[in-house]
Amino acid sequence: MVVRAKGLRIIGHGPSLRLRLVGDWDQRPLEGIRETRGIEVALDKALRDQVRNAKEAGCSWTEIGHALGTSKQAAWERFSRDE
Repeated sequence: MVVRAKGLRIIGHGPSLRLRLVGDWDQRPLEGIRETRGIEVALDKALRDQVRNAKEAGCSWTEIGHALGTSKQAAWERFSRDE
């Protein structure tokens, strides 16, 4: 039996970016859920940090919404409390 080390691969960039779990996650799906949730939390923190940086640099909610692929209102509703 060959067991591959578990890990995460980031493939592509921009709109084609994908995350792929590598290893025997099928054998331990709950570990995969926990690992994926940890990644989600880390990515949300990174996104919030970048939005805060953009606001501090003088970017408008319209520009931030465009970068997020959403409206300025949706961007403001999601991130304005972090200011």
